[in-house]
Amino acid sequence: MNDLQKKVSEFLRLADKEIKNANLEQAMGYINKIVELEAKNVYAKAYRERIISLMEAKGMSRADAEHKAHEAKIIEPLPEQKKEIPKPKEEPKKAEEPKKVEEAKKSAPIIAPIPIPLIDSTQIKSQSTTQEHHHINKPTLPIKSIKRSAVASEAYKTLLMEIWIDGAITPDEQARIESMRETFAITLEEHAVIEKDVRLTSYLNSIKDEWRKGITNFDVLRKKFLITDQEQISLEPKVFQLLQSLQSNGSVLVLDDEIPFLTLIKGLLSEGGYYCFTATTGEEGLQLLDTMTPDIVICDINFTKPNMSGFAFYEKFRSIDRFLSTPFIFLSALDQDVLVRTGKKLGADDYLLKPIDTEMLLATVEGKLRRSRELRRVN
Repeated sequence: MNDLQKKVSEFLRLADKEIKNANLEQAMGYINKIVELEAKNVYAKAYRERIISLMEAKGMSRADAEHKAHEAKIIEPLPEQKKEIPKPKEEPKKAEEPKKVEEAKKSAPIIAPIPIPLIDSTQIKSQSTTQEHHHINKPTLPIKSIKRSAVASEAYKTLLMEIWIDGAITPDEQARIESMRETFAITLEEHAVIEKDVRLTSYLNSIKDEWRKGITNFDVLRKKFLITDQEQISLEPKVFQLLQSLQSNGSVLVLDDEIPFLTLIKGLLSEGGYYCFTATTGEEGLQLLDTMTPDIVICDINFTKPNMSGFAFYEKFRSIDRFLSTPFIFLSALDQDVLVRTGKKLGADDYLLKPIDTEMLLATVEGKLRRSRELRRVN
């Protein structure tokens, strides 16, 4: 864990603590610190949404909650940054002058003594215990009753991906998971489903890393990722596909809602030595990304289903950390300058037109992959 990750982890821990104590603005202050360090941090986005939801639950409007969240700052410094400030010595009180004291006594009204009722000692003890109980059990926000956002669920999954990246989790990592699960109101049943998906995906990613090192026996990985016999059987087709893609010139994810065209382009890429994954919608493409990591993506801009355009898929694709530098090519039958400009503004690496030219397609893919691999070697 590098210095940045340590700082982010510490701020998240403190934000967790403040949320549980119902100090929402203080918690948001820590989250804003994370944003200063890493603007696209997925946990910061999720915590921000969570805190705003909790503010709304307290009766605040969405606009006011967002404003407070934006303006929130840390009131106190981090514990390790606090310094003991010596308390100033109290100056001894000057003795009152005898004359003034005497005059005060003379002018003071005479008050009859008030009888003090006797109180049973057990009653005092009971009151003290009750007060102490109320002090310790400070009322907090009903976190589990607040509806969580989709961003929060995605952040929880991303956390598990980071923890499971190297296999079975440590006690410290388990404590971190429990804290996040409570903060984002993830039930035990939901956790079990998400963790299984993450564990299997991490296992497949580790197979890819081991294969590139020349290791072809994955028994050690099976134990590390707690893969059962039944899970191994269900994963065999995916492992086979993964190994095929690793033996090719590279893996390509192609998205297009025209199945005949998708079949054509897959055939062209396969003949060129590339392993090709396909999807007919942006949503389907995102699901594929849970279990595979393409070397390059080719995506149509316009889909007949209105849920997600090619531009929207691109933005979601780029929001995933491991795809920040993956080459991305837009594909369209529309030769319109506005579309080309939009794609380039978003940061796409290239733009190809239908009907596709076979030589242009293969040359573009080869060139983008070569450039991407050279950059990885340099970095």
